[in-house]
Amino acid sequence: MNILLVTLFSLERNTSVAISNINITKGLLALGHKLTWVMPHWAQCETVFDASEVRVVRIPGQDQPRDVGMIRNRIRSHFGMLDFTRSYLQQVRNTHVPDEYYDVVISTSDPKTSHVFTKRLLRHIRYGRWIQHWGDPLLDDITRNFWWPRWCVKCYEWNILRKAEKVVYVTPFTCDAQRKAYPKMANKFAFIPLPADMCSTHTVPHPDQLRVAYLGDYNPAFRNLNPLYKACAGVDSVYLTIAGHGPQYNTLSNVKVLSRIPQEQALKIENDADVIFCVCNKRGTQIPGKIMYKASSDKHILIAVERELHDEMCRFFESFGRFLVCDNTPESISTALQSLRHHPHDYVTPDCLLPINVVKELLQ
Repeated sequence: MNILLVTLFSLERNTSVAISNINITKGLLALGHKLTWVMPHWAQCETVFDASEVRVVRIPGQDQPRDVGMIRNRIRSHFGMLDFTRSYLQQVRNTHVPDEYYDVVISTSDPKTSHVFTKRLLRHIRYGRWIQHWGDPLLDDITRNFWWPRWCVKCYEWNILRKAEKVVYVTPFTCDAQRKAYPKMANKFAFIPLPADMCSTHTVPHPDQLRVAYLGDYNPAFRNLNPLYKACAGVDSVYLTIAGHGPQYNTLSNVKVLSRIPQEQALKIENDADVIFCVCNKRGTQIPGKIMYKASSDKHILIAVERELHDEMCRFFESFGRFLVCDNTPESISTALQSLRHHPHDYVTPDCLLPINVVKELLQ
């Protein structure tokens, strides 16, 4: 099939959604589909995106900014439905997509503006089906604090969703919540997990210290990393590395704290680790994408679960037969880490997370 994909975060940019989009691309290519990606410019490639097997259409304009300033970001986040990528909506008519028939159009978020951009783009192209692939929903996005009344946000989201033939969410909890919010469209909502990142890793065990890595942002309003820090601080048998935007913890003899680092450096830390640590959000229905991405590695993946949806989350993660789950408390994390010191690294990627299987389900 001839497939058009649209995102307003470039695949060269080091973001979680870029990893997802790259793995979706690999799965579609493995099935023999012809792909065209529509995306903004990005000056420096920070990912492993290989554009040699796909056609890329760039949205006119300058390189996408990382930030527009803290104050402007807060104002737009509070008063606007969309983030700073809304400026690309002015470039729909100037984005020259090849004049062909596209069997399927797939828009991916974040940012949610990708779906709005695609909705406008579809007025100018010939296509069969439109599939929306969502990360966070708009109405129940815990990272946003809208000035608008909730019913206004719901109407705006409904207007985006109604034109799609299929809407995909990456957790069953978000999918269920959206079905309850929009019961008349519930039959076209589907849960499909994010595809695993099929990059080979080989763990060399460290007999004297269990090496633990937390790589990612940790805004304390949404993710609580204090229990992990307390569980590892001063414990000689554990070496913890934290890298990402968040409150700067004190570096100790066995705890290294870094700000956000380039992907290449993050991969080096990850390759040297025994355990990849993930913490669920304090509230909401979304889960960290890294959990699914790293399911293909031979690392221990330890997931700390919060109180909200605790039992449901535990059952969900344990159903894969791949992840280790604990409570997000110092005692539970400490017990889990000690149990992993002599645990073998004999993990197998779940079939349902293989990119080729994920995209087969996506296209159904």
